[in-house]
Amino acid sequence: MEIENSRIASLVTQNSGQGTPVEHQGKDGSNSPAAASGAGNNAADRVSLTGEARQLRELEASLASHPVVDSQRVAAVRSAVEDGSFTIDPQRIADKLISLEEALTDAR
Repeated sequence: MEIENSRIASLVTQNSGQGTPVEHQGKDGSNSPAAASGAGNNAADRVSLTGEARQLRELEASLASHPVVDSQRVAAVRSAVEDGSFTIDPQRIADKLISLEEALTDAR
């Protein structure tokens, strides 16, 4: 579907306030210099995080402390491939691919 830009541009006028960056608009939607400078901001503005957001932040910090790659596991697999003892289970690979496809299909 294609959107006609000229039609959209004609709907947005300079006096409508559309297209003005949010950080420069006042709380009443005006574009006054006081609003742009932050002179009318309420000192009581605050942000509170939900319990899930706090847990996510803690989980991110915990994950950041762990290495991205398990070097010992990589070394073990490399050694097994080099000495010929690394085995591949095609049935397990097929099962995992089917499970992944099912999970992706259910996510739609």
